[in-house]
Amino acid sequence: MQISNLRHPNLHISVFTTAPGETWCLFGANDSGIDEFFTLLAGELGAFDADVLLLPEHPAFLTFKTQQEIYEEELRIDDSDYLDCPDPGTPARAFLPPGSDQSSLIHDFAMTESLDKGYRQLSSGQSRKLILMREILLGATEILIQNPYDGLDENSCRELDKALANLQGHNVQILVAVNNRSDIPLWCSHLAVLSQGTILLQGRREDVLKNFEDAHCKEKGLFHPNIIESSTRAATCINHGEIVNLKHGFASFGGNLLFQHLDLLINEGDHTLITGPNGCGKSTLLHIITGDNPKCYANDLCIFGIKRGSGESIWDLKRHMGIVSPEIHRSHHIPGTALQVVLSGLFDSIGLYSRTTTEQQKTARQWLDWIGLAEKASQPFRRFSFAQQRLILIARALIKLPRLLILDEPTQGLDDANREGLLNALNSLAEFRICTILYVSHRKDEYRPLFRQQIRLEKYRPSTNCAPGSGFACLP
Repeated sequence: MQISNLRHPNLHISVFTTAPGETWCLFGANDSGIDEFFTLLAGELGAFDADVLLLPEHPAFLTFKTQQEIYEEELRIDDSDYLDCPDPGTPARAFLPPGSDQSSLIHDFAMTESLDKGYRQLSSGQSRKLILMREILLGATEILIQNPYDGLDENSCRELDKALANLQGHNVQILVAVNNRSDIPLWCSHLAVLSQGTILLQGRREDVLKNFEDAHCKEKGLFHPNIIESSTRAATCINHGEIVNLKHGFASFGGNLLFQHLDLLINEGDHTLITGPNGCGKSTLLHIITGDNPKCYANDLCIFGIKRGSGESIWDLKRHMGIVSPEIHRSHHIPGTALQVVLSGLFDSIGLYSRTTTEQQKTARQWLDWIGLAEKASQPFRRFSFAQQRLILIARALIKLPRLLILDEPTQGLDDANREGLLNALNSLAEFRICTILYVSHRKDEYRPLFRQQIRLEKYRPSTNCAPGSGFACLP
C-alpha cells in the first residue's frame, strides 16, 4: 500500500506506506479521520486528489457495515412466523467455503461449538470471528478490520489476538483500526496515530508508543454534560419501588440451557452491572426483561411490580424503558434522519410513524446537541459513522428519561473520550436519581462505583451447579 499527498476535505495524508510482512494498527478518536481512512481503503471515499495511490486490489473487510449487510439478509429470510418458533438463521458452518481445510483455523478461533449454531444465535463477537474465518478460507491475503475487539470478552480477545498473530505466518497482511488506546494489539508491528484528519505519527509500534503522549492530540468527546444536568433537574426524581423481580430465572436458546436458578431483584436506584463471557445469556436476560423473548412468560417475572403474563401490555411497560443494544443498532436499517431516530424513542418504535409536537422536536434537538450533532439533525441516520449512530441511539433511549435504562454494551465503537463522556452522564443520572441503570459490559474500566450490584452470569450456567444467588457480588 502506498499513499502520497492525498487531499480530501476531512483527510490529508502526506505519506503512508506498508510493506509485505508488516501488520499495521491505525489508532484515532471517532472524529480523527480514521473512518474516512477506512472508507478510502474500501474505495468509497468520494472525490479526492492524490499524487500516488496504490491500495490493496482485493482486500477483505470486516466492519460494522459487513455485519449489518449479513444481518439484513438474515432478516429477509427469517422464517420464524412460518416455523412458529424463533428461526436460528443460516447455519454458521454454511458461511465457510466447503472443502476447505478448516480444522486448525476453527481451533485457533475457538469456534468449534459455535459452528453448530444458527447465525442469529451467535453473539456479535462470534459473528465477527465467523466472517473473518470465511475471508481467510476464501484466500484473502490482505484483511482490513475495524474495531475487532468490540463485543468480545477478555478470553475471546486473547483468542482473537492469538489467531491474528498466527495469520502472519500464512502470508496474510493485516491492518486493524481501533478507537481506544487499550485496544492497540501487542502483535502489530507498526502503528499510525491519526488526529484531525492527518497522520501524526507512524512507524514501528514500539517507536510510535515512545512518542505517543507528546504527539497525541487529546481529543474531546462530543457529550455536553450541562445539557443532561439541566434536563434531569426538570424531571421528577424516582420513588422507591420494585423495578425487576426475577425468581429462579432461566433461559435457553436453540435447545441449549444458557442459565438457571437466577434470582434477580432490582429496586429503584439499584444500578446493576451484568458481566460474563460471550454466549452466557447476557443479552437473552435483557430480552426477557424487555419482553422481546417469549421466555418472559415462562419465567416468574415482575416488571415495575406487574407480573408478566397477567394480561399487561408490553407497550405499557416499554414506555418506562430506554434501551440501547447491538440488536437495536442493527435494526435501524430503515430510512430516517437523526432527529427522527431520537424522536422515535418517545414511541418505542424503529422508525418514526407518529406526529410529534413542537415541544417534542425541541427536546430531541436538545439531546442531539448533547451529543454534538444538533447541526446534523436532518442528515439521514445511515450516513453517520458507526460511533455517531451509537450516540444518536443513546440520545434516543434517554429522550424520555426512562424509569429503567437498559444499556447492552453501549460504548461499542466509541473512543476513549466519548466512552468517558457516557459514563460521566450515567453518574449524573444516578446522582439525580432519574433512571435505574441496567448495564452490560466486557470492559473492566467501565465497572464504576455507581453500580450497586454485579451479576456474573457465567455462575448460573448449568455446568457450574452453583447455588442460587452465588453469582451476585457487591461492588465497592
